Amino acid sequence: MPAWDAIARHLAGESPADESAVVGAWLSEHPEEGRAFEWLASASARLGQEPGEGVDVESALRRVHERMRAPAVPSMPVIPLLAAARSARRVYLPWAVAAAAVLIITVGIVQMRKDGTTDAARVVSTATGQIDSTRLTDGTRVILGPSSELSIARGYSTGRREVRLRGTAQFAVRHDAAHPFTVRAGEAVITDIGTVFTVRGDSMEGVEVSVREGSVRVQRAGGATAVLAAGDLATLPQAGTLVVRRAAASEDDVAWTRGRLVFRETPLTRVRSDLRRWFGVELIVADSSLAARHLTASFNHDSRQQVFNVIALALGASYDVRGDTVTLRPASLTARPHR
Repeated sequence: MPAWDAIARHLAGESPADESAVVGAWLSEHPEEGRAFEWLASASARLGQEPGEGVDVESALRRVHERMRAPAVPSMPVIPLLAAARSARRVYLPWAVAAAAVLIITVGIVQMRKDGTTDAARVVSTATGQIDSTRLTDGTRVILGPSSELSIARGYSTGRREVRLRGTAQFAVRHDAAHPFTVRAGEAVITDIGTVFTVRGDSMEGVEVSVREGSVRVQRAGGATAVLAAGDLATLPQAGTLVVRRAAASEDDVAWTRGRLVFRETPLTRVRSDLRRWFGVELIVADSSLAARHLTASFNHDSRQQVFNVIALALGASYDVRGDTVTLRPASLTARPHR
């Protein structure tokens, strides 16, 4: 078995290529251990801080391995564990929900299909208002937007380079023609041809793909296909045709990776989705004429109230806040002060 520090480096995406190959091969030959280690990697990516002094990651992993081999007991034991050493960068914006400092890991949890086989995909997710980054085992770098989730296919380290995205992410892909990198988001299938690109997948708005470097192939599952080059932008609505706009991508499309929220003539349906992900609020537009307007504004670590004030001013509206619900009305319909 590889040394514990080699396994930790492999999970963090910091292994040299030769060491990573050895560890990956061993994990593929020991699927039970591999599932536990993938789960640990996923769990460690959910934490909002690096391990403090005195945290012995190798010992913690060793205890996990020992418990896996222990006889089953009616009540599954749990192990408190701080995040393992990793290369991921995590950014919490001022209005984000604070993450727990300690993670409780239940050992040996796997998802069981009806046929009795297991689905041990690694899942990385972010909270409201949180931006996180992680490096996959092949060196591909992912920046995950607020309130987003990335599921990494079982067997990724052995050639099945496929992920599923809910939300927003930017991918800087380590190209491998023999093992294409594929992102599935909603009805879209995006395949790398050597690139840096951003994908936004929303259950209401459909999928948007913006290419920064190289090129990608975008396809509706079983349908139309287009190849995007650097600077191109494609949208695939829930119901409709794949639309490609050449040279339409801009820095605004990736401003979120630096903590900035940018709207350029953006419909309020899209604004509503972003406010939900970034601030955890539900936007209600109480007037049909107001709902048809578009917003142009940008925010950089602003408070929720500052954001609401700017949106109301830009749209000629007023707003009320009740808990996590914000209601927009034309200014003439209410004189209620903002809170």
